[in-house]
Amino acid sequence: MPSRGHRPSIGRVAELAGVSATTVSHTLNGRRPVSAETRKRVLDAIEVLGYRPNVLARGLRTSRSQAIGLIIPDITNPFYPMLARGLQDVLGPAGYHEIITNTDGDRDLERSAVEQMIARQVDGIAFAVFHTHAEDLLPASDLGIPVVRLGGRLVQDGVDLVHSDDEGGAAEATRYLLDQGYGRIGFVCGPDAQGPAAERVTGYLGALAGRGVSPDPDLIVHTRFSRAGGMAGTLRLLGLPRPPRAVICANDVMAIGALDAARQSGLDVPGDLAIMGFDDIEAATLVSPRLTTMANPARKIGQECGRLLLDRLSGTMTGPPGETIVPARLVRRQSA
Repeated sequence: MPSRGHRPSIGRVAELAGVSATTVSHTLNGRRPVSAETRKRVLDAIEVLGYRPNVLARGLRTSRSQAIGLIIPDITNPFYPMLARGLQDVLGPAGYHEIITNTDGDRDLERSAVEQMIARQVDGIAFAVFHTHAEDLLPASDLGIPVVRLGGRLVQDGVDLVHSDDEGGAAEATRYLLDQGYGRIGFVCGPDAQGPAAERVTGYLGALAGRGVSPDPDLIVHTRFSRAGGMAGTLRLLGLPRPPRAVICANDVMAIGALDAARQSGLDVPGDLAIMGFDDIEAATLVSPRLTTMANPARKIGQECGRLLLDRLSGTMTGPPGETIVPARLVRRQSA
């Protein structure tokens, strides 16, 4: 790493990458298209040298803020800080920083957050949605601001999409529980099953149908995307005349709440009640019993989002919106 006072120059980056200083500049400011291979060489050289561009001076020259807005529903859910880390893995070496806004999954706050990001003149927006209303993102896309939506399946002009295989992951979780002999499986979901959670409910229902199991509407409960919500939803299921033998939760934080509900009800997990989560956050390995879950790699999703934004900003990617699907993976531990 360079010592303080000996900051590497753009010329040194160009020399190491084997390109011109102009190409390095185009890679960073996105004013001219640069091939993916060339951009990778430049970004690798930047990382090796520890080069940090003069963001203020560049902003005055290019009318860019070198800022990316990240709009998330719940900053206390460990999934989202890890997603932000993945975004920074890619955007940081290119000289961008993140402005993060929390919305609590409230549509009015989501729309306000988009307006605030536009007012701050961000160069791009990463939008982790609960409410998939196309018109809410139009103010940004109409201005030509690159937008990447994280989650959901809605296709719209000017908005790229990165999401885990929510439907396939939930279907795999359901089939896994069925294979373990759990014939009556509940699903603890968020309010109105919106965004990625809707895809997970669809996967759950599809897996039941594929095995000839008739779905019971009483076994799907809507609650908050939180530990308290997971506990309340699971207690509601356990209060049914015919409670489930297994529960799938829409995320790991809710599944930890389901463990709380089982403990309060005097139930053994997984002996009396199997519990599965979704995301594989670090806390999934810290609770007892450790959570069986579907790994939804937040850092990988953030990295893919960052690459899409850089491709749009550099002009490497043009045309219709792209979609990147990150596979989910079953992680078997102790709770199911």
